[in-house]
Amino acid sequence: MVKLNLQQAERLAQKLRADFGLNDSEPIHVKTILRKENIVTMYLPLSEDVFGLSLKHEGHRFMLINCTRTRGRQHFTIAHELYHLYLEDNPSPHICCNGKNTSEANADMFASAFLMPSTGINANIPTIEIKNKCISLATIIRLEQYFSVSRMALLIRLQKLNLLSQSQFDEYSQTHTIQTAKEYGYDVSLYKPGNLNLVLGDFGTLARTLFDQEKISEGNYLELLNQIYNDED
Repeated sequence: MVKLNLQQAERLAQKLRADFGLNDSEPIHVKTILRKENIVTMYLPLSEDVFGLSLKHEGHRFMLINCTRTRGRQHFTIAHELYHLYLEDNPSPHICCNGKNTSEANADMFASAFLMPSTGINANIPTIEIKNKCISLATIIRLEQYFSVSRMALLIRLQKLNLLSQSQFDEYSQTHTIQTAKEYGYDVSLYKPGNLNLVLGDFGTLARTLFDQEKISEGNYLELLNQIYNDED
């Protein structure tokens, strides 16, 4: 497998955005995509070193997302898994965790470009800050809120786009995310875990089909239905 460069990741991100009916600058609501594409997604507590996993089988796509991670991290994991499900040739079931082989590095680079398009980022940074090559903390927080990503994901993306110096990267990566967001008047749910037991997609329909085909018992069917909770944030 060939490792993607930044330009290739940008092109793939733009293509998938277009396929999903999105322009090359707007923020993405990942749950809308999951629902629209009918990707059966479950948010459950997973091991500490696991972010999520994905599977494609007989035309169906599935994701399992670690709900003990922050919502910002969950959004990145979903974008990461979209790369595996839509852009990899012959995607195999896999677990997304710490440790980066080429496939995982490619998925991370894609996810960064997909969630934080360069056009959208540049449009939301004051011209004077770009000119002076000095992005303020206020802008950092506004961007991470706008694109619904973690601070670290945003800082890495800005650095890759040569919009953030190493000294600013080091400075902002050491700031207290929740505290600074509160100080600037933002809701802090983005920086906390959430979505426990949330299920998206036609999970119930699939469970009923398996029951009707006598592939699972009534007890199994009721147990599966019991896992479906309110899908609102």
